[in-house]
Amino acid sequence: MSIFKAPFKAGIFTKLLLSFLVVIIPIFSISIFIIQSAEENMREELSQSVLTNVHFYMSSFESEMARIIQINKELIFNEDFLKIRTIAADMDDYTRVQTILKVKDRLNLLKTSSLYVDNVKVYIPSMERGIFSNSYDNHIPSDELNALKMSGRTGSKITYWEKGLFLSEVYPDPFQKLPLTIALGVDLSTKKIQETLRQIVDMDGAGASFINVQQNWTFSDGKNDQISPELRKFLNNPAISGRPSDQGNINMNGMNYLITYEYSKLLDTYLVVYIPADEVLGPLDTYRKFLWLLSILSTIIIVAFSYWIFRLIHRPLKRLVTSFRRVEKGDLQVEIDHNYSDEFKYLYGQFNAMVSQLHKLIGEVYEERIRSQQAELKQLQSQINPHFLYNSFFMLQGLVRMRNIETAEQLIQHLGDYFKFITRTGNETVTLDQEVHHSKAFTEIQTLRFSRQIRVEWEELPEAFQKVPVPRLILQPVIENAYVHGLEDKVSNGLLSIRFEIEDEDLLIKVEDNGENISEAGLDDLRNRIQSHVLEKESTGILNVHRRLKLRYGEQYGLSVSRGAEGGVRVEMRLSAKGVEKIV
Repeated sequence: MSIFKAPFKAGIFTKLLLSFLVVIIPIFSISIFIIQSAEENMREELSQSVLTNVHFYMSSFESEMARIIQINKELIFNEDFLKIRTIAADMDDYTRVQTILKVKDRLNLLKTSSLYVDNVKVYIPSMERGIFSNSYDNHIPSDELNALKMSGRTGSKITYWEKGLFLSEVYPDPFQKLPLTIALGVDLSTKKIQETLRQIVDMDGAGASFINVQQNWTFSDGKNDQISPELRKFLNNPAISGRPSDQGNINMNGMNYLITYEYSKLLDTYLVVYIPADEVLGPLDTYRKFLWLLSILSTIIIVAFSYWIFRLIHRPLKRLVTSFRRVEKGDLQVEIDHNYSDEFKYLYGQFNAMVSQLHKLIGEVYEERIRSQQAELKQLQSQINPHFLYNSFFMLQGLVRMRNIETAEQLIQHLGDYFKFITRTGNETVTLDQEVHHSKAFTEIQTLRFSRQIRVEWEELPEAFQKVPVPRLILQPVIENAYVHGLEDKVSNGLLSIRFEIEDEDLLIKVEDNGENISEAGLDDLRNRIQSHVLEKESTGILNVHRRLKLRYGEQYGLSVSRGAEGGVRVEMRLSAKGVEKIV
């Protein structure tokens, strides 16, 4: 019986490793999920923060511009402004000067009312002069005057001129196609607006700009004017139109920028903020690096743990299993050692002790079986000797009385050969031709006894198997059994045949008779007794032969019985043609 019924489908090392993975993979997955969730939340919070800042500054700037625009409208219809643009030519010098000073005071009041106002100018065509809030110069350059007049025609309240911005108000409405009577312009503070734009976002490489798509101008904070064309290109995208605020991305010179914009309907202008993606996602890179570090660390831990388990448990356990399998195959010279003082050292020591004890026990059992075999053989010899001695003397006595000297001499010769073989106590094995010669001597004696009732047929033993070593007295007891239980009551026409047959590397010796004494029940009982592993008290006859053959050659060898073609019993003896002794 095998020590191990079947190989493991999954070894302990594999199961331990899988168990470790079952534990660490969910933890690792949860960590990845948490980090990714944190990254998404941070990205969303950063984006929302930028949107909020842009909206706040745009709303503040738009509110201030709306207030200034409203003041501009009120000034145009102010009484002093109305006089200066309608009846200035009819005024005396004193009244005209006083009115101009009042207008100038109004302009100066507007200038000081907002930090975003740098200067306020009003142009009066009827007087062909301008009035300024912060100077007495009444000359307005023609290009500035044209820009002031054109701003009203574009419908935009804010106009870009000479790298600066100004708000304008004209009367009457240019779309009425009436002569211009007054034009009011407010120069916005470039310095203050740039300071405001810089306050929106405080990151390296980031900036903000006011962009008017219709008039195709850009007013930036002065940090990075090279990006302005890309920003205008981004805003000219048809997908942008109709969206008051949103976010997007552009790439310039291999660098990604996060774009956040908001549109002012009042000013017909976009406030655009651009931030390098690396700056926005900089904190996220820390989380991403932490994720990679966690992945690498987890992999190192798995590999280290696997190697530790392999060295500490799997390798010693595999050595133990391999040693058991060697023992299973009959190798009892196995001895294993362990250098560490742990449980495996104890197991290895007990294994070595077990193998040593097993080797000792097997040796003792085998020796006991050999001694038992020899004892059974001696018992068989002692039981056979008196039996043949009696019959031989009775038969010899009869031949002498009948004065059949020739037959008596043959009987004496056969008896001499027979008892010489039986009583030899030297080597317990003989060659097959010696065993056959002894058996022929036995059948010759029986033929002299039953010459008229039984005929014996011997097939020639193949020459290749004549010198094969076999146990003594394995064939003669089988032949004797055929005489005693099959042919003894035959009055005539008895037949006993002994034939030899080669099958693969085995030799079959078939002993068959045509006796009618044994029934089917008796044959089944004999077959069951031969196949049974239970030792019986009887140690003679074919059971003795069968047990000795199995002991010598192995479980697949021995005797088998069946009904022969002649109606009697056929006994087949299977021997190893190699004659090599096999230990069970």
